[in-house]
Amino acid sequence: MKQNNRKTPLRHPDFAANCDLLFGLFPLAFMAVYLYGPRPAMMLAVSLLTALVCDFIVAKMRRQHYDASENSSLVFAAAFTLMLPATAAYYIVAAGTALAILIGKHAFGGAGSFPFHPSALAYAAVTVSWPEPLFKYPKPFSAIGVFDTSSAVMAESSAHVLRSGGVPNIPSLDLVLGNYAGPMGATFCLVIGAVAIYLLLKRRISFELPAAFLATCALISVIFPRVATATRVEVLKYELLSGALVYAAVFLLGDASTAPKNRLARVAYGVLAGFLTMMFRYYGSYELGVCFALLLTGAFSSYLDRVCSKVTFGRRKPL
Repeated sequence: MKQNNRKTPLRHPDFAANCDLLFGLFPLAFMAVYLYGPRPAMMLAVSLLTALVCDFIVAKMRRQHYDASENSSLVFAAAFTLMLPATAAYYIVAAGTALAILIGKHAFGGAGSFPFHPSALAYAAVTVSWPEPLFKYPKPFSAIGVFDTSSAVMAESSAHVLRSGGVPNIPSLDLVLGNYAGPMGATFCLVIGAVAIYLLLKRRISFELPAAFLATCALISVIFPRVATATRVEVLKYELLSGALVYAAVFLLGDASTAPKNRLARVAYGVLAGFLTMMFRYYGSYELGVCFALLLTGAFSSYLDRVCSKVTFGRRKPL
């Protein structure tokens, strides 16, 4: 019998994990289309296409084989785009995605080598570059055209209201369902919670990181509320559920390339990220301060791994 000597192409080791993350982002994209019409789908198409083109160009520049199974760029592109308002210009989507892939990912050596989450880097860069169009959000079910967004009814974000000393007027049900003006795919806390359970069961994210992160944010918001006219429970509700805090905890914080590997280090990493996030929220000039906090926290990941690898949860390991 004649043997088939053709080699079966191997998939990238992280292909399945990235597919699970993309699968988790899909319901958020679906909800964005439901609230804002077809424009979020077009924005995601621009972002994903830009990511593929960037990967292809880098492979050709390095004279390497283009590996279509290395699909982490699609995750970074989608995660970045869903943090934008549904009225963000397409050139901003393309520029941010290109920055995430070319600088955030490939400039540090490619998949698994970057010290900062590319999506957080891209969001921080575009908000510094184009703050005006990115700090206004359309109200759900506004008439947003695919190419013309001038008819959209715009509103200030809940983060802006909190920073101004006010209390957002968002019903609790709408706050959980994401039915308010905000990042087009990052406000659906109920859906994100369901996706988090799926990713935990698939072991794509760890429990320690988001738990430590959210607990730290909750503790700071209760002990040091930044709104004096509201109860601590109200402040806690809006601090945790509005904006992109829960979204970042699930899709950005626990990236395998940037997060520590040691369990205790992951707890410390989550606490540090939560503390810096609240400091950016309290004193920073830009919304979604969690992205800026993650850029700083990423610098401590390896250090926390080295320190905590010698320590167990009650004693120090023998040297």
